Amino acid sequence: MTVPTTHARFGRRFLRPLAGALAIAGSILLPAAQPAAAHPPSGSVYVWASDVRVRSCQSTSCDLATTERLTRVRVKAYCQMNMGEPGRVTDGPYTNTYWVQVITPGGTLGWISAVFASGGSNDRPVPGAPVDGPSDPTIDCEFV
Repeated sequence: MTVPTTHARFGRRFLRPLAGALAIAGSILLPAAQPAAAHPPSGSVYVWASDVRVRSCQSTSCDLATTERLTRVRVKAYCQMNMGEPGRVTDGPYTNTYWVQVITPGGTLGWISAVFASGGSNDRPVPGAPVDGPSDPTIDCEFV
């Protein structure tokens, strides 16, 4: 059985506007997912050492976040976390279990050991970046 051409044209004539209306309604009802907004850096730290490597997480066993190395430079800092004994880094008389989330001058987000940031004491946070810990639930280093 053959469908008369008038029916085929009738269907197409009304389906095209309907499809367009559904697409518009879908875009209104189901807006595209928006990426989470990154909070701005909360401060800065001065890296006193030379050739400090920037890691993708808070450990020397983590991959490098960039080949860029930091040498005597102030960098934007988001926050810092105490990683305990597994996160300990020692350089001469200095030792620290804190890691600082920074943005390098080249624009890479990563982590450096607080042992390489000026102003702190052994195994204490460094000034210039808020501390992510149980005492303040509003600070969250893992925002990305």
